Amino acid sequence: MNIHTRWISVLISVWFLVVSLVFPAMAQTPATEQRAGKEDANSDGQIADPSVSQTSQETSSASKVKLKLKPVTITATRIEKPITAIPNTVTVVEREAITQQTTIRDDVQSILENTVPGFGPSLRRLAGRAETLRGRNPLYLIDGVPQFNALRDGQRDGKTIDPFFLERIEVIHGSNALQGVGATGGVVSMVTRSPRTDGTWTNLVRAGVTTHDSFNDDGYTYKLAGLTGKKFDRFDLMGGATFHHRGLYFDGNNDPVGLYETQGDLMDSKSWDVFFKGGFEPDAHQRFQVMVNHFNLKRDGDFRPVRGDRATGLLTTTIPGDPSNDVGDPAKNRVTTLSVDYRNKDLFNGELVSQFFYQDFAARYEGGRYGGFFRLTPDGPPFLDQSQIESTKLGGKFIYAWHGFDLDNFTPSVGFDVFQDQSAQVLARSGREWVPETIFNSYAPFTQIDYTVLDRVHLTGGVRYVIADVSVDDYTTIADAGSTFVSGGNPRFQEALPNGGMTIELVPELSIYGSYAEGFTMPDVGRILRAVNTPGQDVDSLLNLEPVVTRNLEFGFDFESSRARLHVAWYRSDAELGSRLELINNIYNVRREKTEISGVDVSGSVDVTENMTAGFTYAYLQGQSDTDKDGEVDTDLDGVNIAPNRLNVFSEVNVGWGFGGRVQLSHFFDRNFKGPGIAERHRGKIDFSGYTLVDLFISKDTGYGSLQLGIENLLDKQYIGYFAQTDYQRPTSFFAGPGRTMTLFYQHEF
Repeated sequence: MNIHTRWISVLISVWFLVVSLVFPAMAQTPATEQRAGKEDANSDGQIADPSVSQTSQETSSASKVKLKLKPVTITATRIEKPITAIPNTVTVVEREAITQQTTIRDDVQSILENTVPGFGPSLRRLAGRAETLRGRNPLYLIDGVPQFNALRDGQRDGKTIDPFFLERIEVIHGSNALQGVGATGGVVSMVTRSPRTDGTWTNLVRAGVTTHDSFNDDGYTYKLAGLTGKKFDRFDLMGGATFHHRGLYFDGNNDPVGLYETQGDLMDSKSWDVFFKGGFEPDAHQRFQVMVNHFNLKRDGDFRPVRGDRATGLLTTTIPGDPSNDVGDPAKNRVTTLSVDYRNKDLFNGELVSQFFYQDFAARYEGGRYGGFFRLTPDGPPFLDQSQIESTKLGGKFIYAWHGFDLDNFTPSVGFDVFQDQSAQVLARSGREWVPETIFNSYAPFTQIDYTVLDRVHLTGGVRYVIADVSVDDYTTIADAGSTFVSGGNPRFQEALPNGGMTIELVPELSIYGSYAEGFTMPDVGRILRAVNTPGQDVDSLLNLEPVVTRNLEFGFDFESSRARLHVAWYRSDAELGSRLELINNIYNVRREKTEISGVDVSGSVDVTENMTAGFTYAYLQGQSDTDKDGEVDTDLDGVNIAPNRLNVFSEVNVGWGFGGRVQLSHFFDRNFKGPGIAERHRGKIDFSGYTLVDLFISKDTGYGSLQLGIENLLDKQYIGYFAQTDYQRPTSFFAGPGRTMTLFYQHEF
């Protein structure tokens, strides 16, 4: 039994001991009804008061909460389902938790890392490198619209909306094809805000300032956000805007944290976001809805990075200055997302949910002079250049669930999805084409059956049939790949992706489940195409373009009483032809190898008193790949491809007089990477030394709004983050994490 298995055993034993000792000693109080009532009140779009403790919003699938007054349902499964009927680990992060976490660190990935077991540490940069879920990439959605760039994954799909506009985040863990291409690690469904259903105005203003405890002038961050909306009989409107000016991070030694050269950074940047959603309901069963979000983030370019030295322990830092001669124009993200939805809950004894969507995505990366990388000829002099990914996505989703059978609790569903992604990566300064224009088309009919037996056994199963193709014209690679001519092509793929699962309610407090599901995604096609360096190749014969099909097996159980919740899950995710990133000559390339990942998620919470809740999440995962192509995995996945094992502990309290708060501790366990691939390519120098961080959130209701204080890294620990430690080659990513940083927000709803 290794140390992590012992940790799990100890945690579970201690948890049951606490429940068995504390639980009988506590009298039954109205705490559960109060939480249920608040869930019910907030379902109409009101903003939760962050000063009030609520446990169900973020305790992972320990929060498969079976509230008697209003069962928790989620929409990430396409047709709204009770969370208790889903045979997977599910995390629902409600509005209150989003408010708390963004007061501490204001980005979506930081919310997820502190509330979702198995999610990798947030890099806190514009690129989401190593921010995996269960060792694979999650599929981000905004109101059902995929943010994933299937052809050229620039790892910025988590930076396309300001979290201020999110009502909740629904996370389904593990590979699946419920939402189409890309969910090999799971689905992160971001649901935007809607106005209240009672016809009163929803008006919200939030303004805040952030500073490191050194109060350095370069470290100040400011944010202003506003939202308004109302339901007018059959119509409803919601709109808002945010502006966010970010300064530098400073570490525990009061030194500026290094800018992330090339990939782009949130530091030294300005972003603004405009959001609109409107709906029309001609009757009680139908709804038309339009959602538009435009997100724009650009680094100011007032600072430039100074590279460190891993060998001597010298950290990368940042100094004032014009970076244009070193990295070119500042990095930016510009993303417009549009969806048009129609829903009919009473169509021929069934329910129809349909959606058309469009997204325009542009991401500029900073550059440099990288030897043979940016040359016009293999022997020519290097010069400054930088790249930009441009992608346009169009699609439609349709699903119809029929309730017309005489057999109770039996619901068959049929659906059809169509998707097109047209992408390219250009070298913006020289006007060259690094990744040629590539078109991905996908058509996917599917069917699903849900059947509940005796109100205790829920069965689900189905199959999705994906028909996909990639279209590329003739092209020539850049000098770094030998200026190689490659014949175009139109490779086609077909995959049947089954799924099946069962949940059994043994007693009202305890249920068990098991499931099998397959996920489907494309490897990073752009990285593969731009790296071809062997003459005589054609796109149709490139094995590396074969899709990634993942198989996910999961078993778990949920325990919930009136005061305590516990969720435990074991999972395994395999891919015969997986996709792994490997750093070679300062550039990440795709390696197609067999990969195997397995792990355990544990989470729970207990209402210690009516006004105090304590809980934890624990994630253990391990993964290997087949580096010598003999059919057997032999080498650990490195830090770019898998997250560290992690324990989160939190306590929330409502002390009265309008005061409430949360303290949370995150411990990252050491990880030693082993295997012949590690020894050969990484020279055995990427072991991870863990660390522990503590954050604090305090809120005070003033009667004229609330004051919210967040303190990141409360103990001011000097540390080097997980990715910074394990990205072994690059001195540009050898930077410290932020030291003690304070944020004060004023929020007023009227």
